[in-house]
Amino acid sequence: MARIWFAPGDFADHLHEIIGYKAGLASSIEQMCDLLPDTGYADDILSSESNGLAIRSEDYEDLYYQLLYKVGVTDTPVQGLFTQSQFFSRVLKDKGFDYISDIQNIYSKHYKLGAEQAVKNGQSSIDPMPMFAEAMEKYGKEGANDLIELIKMYDTNFQNSPHTSGRWEEWKDIVDLNDLFDKYQPVVSHGTFLDQRFINYLSNNVAKLGEIHWRKFEELISECFSKSGFKVELGPGTNDDGVDVRVWNDSAQAHPEFIIQCKRYKSKIDKVTIKGLYADVLEAQATTGLLITTSEFSPGARTTISARNYPIKEVNGQKVTEWLKALRTPGTGVVRV
Repeated sequence: MARIWFAPGDFADHLHEIIGYKAGLASSIEQMCDLLPDTGYADDILSSESNGLAIRSEDYEDLYYQLLYKVGVTDTPVQGLFTQSQFFSRVLKDKGFDYISDIQNIYSKHYKLGAEQAVKNGQSSIDPMPMFAEAMEKYGKEGANDLIELIKMYDTNFQNSPHTSGRWEEWKDIVDLNDLFDKYQPVVSHGTFLDQRFINYLSNNVAKLGEIHWRKFEELISECFSKSGFKVELGPGTNDDGVDVRVWNDSAQAHPEFIIQCKRYKSKIDKVTIKGLYADVLEAQATTGLLITTSEFSPGARTTISARNYPIKEVNGQKVTEWLKALRTPGTGVVRV
């Protein structure tokens, strides 16, 4: 098997560079190792700093795709040739070798013609309609759909591959992963309250929610509501009278639809906290109070809400995880409370 050779110190630098380009994130050696537990690759990265590394090409790709997944670029750690083989195996089994070969030929022929025409016309994109028209004429809607799937597969491989210049987003800058855990001040070039790259990372590392800076948790919740079309006001973080976020359905609404307390807790929310939030709801004349936590409510807290008919809802760690997964797609409306 072919091996890729890295001089001492070069392997970690290479990973920094390629992950920074693809994901827009800068991470330390320690963070990269933390993202690769039980794989053996963390030891390889650390050892390579002083000893260099000779790594088999298939192990390099496996490490790379594991890391790409852990920083939130992909929704599965399995990419590359595996996803291509899945597609070809399925189509080959259902429709035969001649069919899949012809679909590939249709794509290749029209891609070449389209690229030549685009260069001639000074365009940066290829018109896909001629290839769709031929696939439709030969094989109907099913042929066109398989061609679309083939194109998506090639595009995904191009955007994710460590060997191409493709990436899903042209990042304006590189953000430091440490800022998610350490920084009070906003870090947001791609988003309104919290940068999309931090959201992508957290969506695949939900166990880290309890470790991020408390202010970043407030920014995350604000981003959830903002992306769902609400008007959002994030409080100052201190001296906020117990209200972290205020949310309106629209700018014409006089009083908030929701006032929100964000609790990045490991312990369960008690009934004293619930009573305090209820007082804030009355003061703000809000419709509903939301207590959003990385943990959950205690039985006593839930009983207090039910017995006294408080307009308060629980948004626990499981629901926040669901929001994170949905927020991987920018612009998605996700909030259901």
